[in-house]
Amino acid sequence: MNEGMVMVQGGGNELLENGREATVNVIMKMVEKARKKNVRVTVTSLLRRPTCNEEYERLCKEVNRDLHEKILGMKAKSIWKREVSSSFLDRDDLIQAGCFLRDGVHLSQEGKTKLHQRFIWWIRATHLLMEGRMD
Repeated sequence: MNEGMVMVQGGGNELLENGREATVNVIMKMVEKARKKNVRVTVTSLLRRPTCNEEYERLCKEVNRDLHEKILGMKAKSIWKREVSSSFLDRDDLIQAGCFLRDGVHLSQEGKTKLHQRFIWWIRATHLLMEGRMD
């Protein structure tokens, strides 16, 4: 029986230095550690930034796609084995001018509120789904 959920939010601060593969590997290692403790894991997408350059934008999309594919693969296996499931939460809709501070990296109060609301919605929806109360 699982007792909770862990949300893994990968950061993009060192994405350009570390690259796609290393970033995905670090996040997936965190997922594996949490799954060994028999908790549900939700991986959230790297946030794209309004002021990022083209290379960062490309890498961010690639990392998010890779993470999404890996989590979907884990989810499919966990259904067959009746294990604790994992999921991926895309947060791309946060990319709006008012969601970031002037530095274009850190979330504004509006961005933090939207992020928190998304997390709360996801936690509630996942909980209801696990209890079989969601169609």
